[in-house]
Amino acid sequence: MNIARIVAGYSLGQADMLRRAMGKKKVSEMERHKEIFRKGAVEKGFNEKAAIELFEKMANFAAYGFNKSHAVAYALIAYQTAFLKHYYPACFFAGLLSTELNNTDKVTNYINDLKTYDIKVFPPDVNESLWLFNVVDGHIRFAMGAVKNVGEAAVQEIKREREEGGPFKSFIDFCERCDLRIVNKRAIESLIKVGGFDQCEEMNRQTLLKCMEKVMAHGNKITEEKELGQVSLFNIGSASNSGEGSVDEVLDIKKMLAIEEFEEFDEKEKLGFEFQLMGIYVSGHPLDRYAESLKEFSSMPLAEVQKLSMDASSSHGHYSGGSGKGRFSRERSRKECYLGGVFNSTRVILTKKGDKMCFALLEDLSGKIECIVFPKVFAEYEDILKTDEPVLMEGYVNLEETPKKFFPEKIELLEEHSEERVGAVTVAVPLESLTLDDLERFKNLILAFKGDIPVKIIFKEAVGKARMALGKDFKVRPSSKWVGKVHDIFGENCVKFITNNKMDEVP
Repeated sequence: MNIARIVAGYSLGQADMLRRAMGKKKVSEMERHKEIFRKGAVEKGFNEKAAIELFEKMANFAAYGFNKSHAVAYALIAYQTAFLKHYYPACFFAGLLSTELNNTDKVTNYINDLKTYDIKVFPPDVNESLWLFNVVDGHIRFAMGAVKNVGEAAVQEIKREREEGGPFKSFIDFCERCDLRIVNKRAIESLIKVGGFDQCEEMNRQTLLKCMEKVMAHGNKITEEKELGQVSLFNIGSASNSGEGSVDEVLDIKKMLAIEEFEEFDEKEKLGFEFQLMGIYVSGHPLDRYAESLKEFSSMPLAEVQKLSMDASSSHGHYSGGSGKGRFSRERSRKECYLGGVFNSTRVILTKKGDKMCFALLEDLSGKIECIVFPKVFAEYEDILKTDEPVLMEGYVNLEETPKKFFPEKIELLEEHSEERVGAVTVAVPLESLTLDDLERFKNLILAFKGDIPVKIIFKEAVGKARMALGKDFKVRPSSKWVGKVHDIFGENCVKFITNNKMDEVP
């Protein structure tokens, strides 16, 4: 501001306007000030060329310069955070996640960063979680404070009781000991749905939800009896009194309450509850079983889309990242590609002409991107846009936008596309832990999903691999459901699709 005042005759008010234009990086405004600065400097007797060079140095500093005191403070914080992140990564990320307790986008990004540190994030747990994210045995336990419907008072009551009476041994033990006026029905329901009792209770989540009101009524009765100084037959020697509690006592209470066992929710339902109540998937992701298909058929992970630039298109005309699928259009501002994932949300609106279009948020294992579906495309693929199944879309990205958005022109279900393109399936089987029961389950699974796609087993051992192609009687229709069931037998990521154009690569 002083340079502008002394060299170019600016008033302090005008100099502040120049500072603001520089700070906001307003190009058109800067061009206007450049001419004003030049004229003012010449009128005050300064060399015109030197004045222009001085102005350009000022403009360059604005993108991005600090005064010294500001720079020192930033440098010190940068050093401290880098030190903590390097030497104490779990604690660092737990603190970082806690500062963004209710910002699911940032929580998701930080959890994705954790993958490079081999630090796991475990679901909430009534025996280990706190209000904020915390570290347990070098890994991070999800914050109860980040679960919808679970208030801080409820978390503090859970923490108080487990510190005074020891870890909760079961859901019944929990309801007997906690003040259910503070830890209310909505909080308990949410904790059940996100797996908060998985580690201390043998009953599955669906059973817990079905019997929740019965057990809570039992817990309230126990609390009332304690307050009145009474002890019931079932409460004598129970966990709430002796601190130990036996399996038989818990079974007796279950029998008394007529608790019926129900089949557990499937993986998709469990993950759906997690997303609904925490805003992210913690124990897994609905797209895990589709990882191989997404990698094969998408041009790039969604996180890579934001890294695309105009510079990339001007050099070779092809995107260099990802699997190489997709191309830059002749218009330098567009990148045509295939993107896959699942719709996180969709918002339908009407155009001025009364036609329907929508804004959809597409998500994959790496990130998210907003998709703008224009009326013509919306009319053709409206049914698919309503699905919660993974999709594959062909369209383009406008490279001039920030953040970048995707404009689909063709939409299809990923599974249907996979079935058309897959020529073979390989299944990696760990030989050391393999059992006859595993092979029998796998055989029955193939027979239950009979199809036209050949299967090859790759037996893995420390010293090497052995390959075995299954006969024509054991061809499959490799749907996502089939892949998920194979993963249950042999572990995640054991199934790999071989597309028709890569059949010569089958090991």
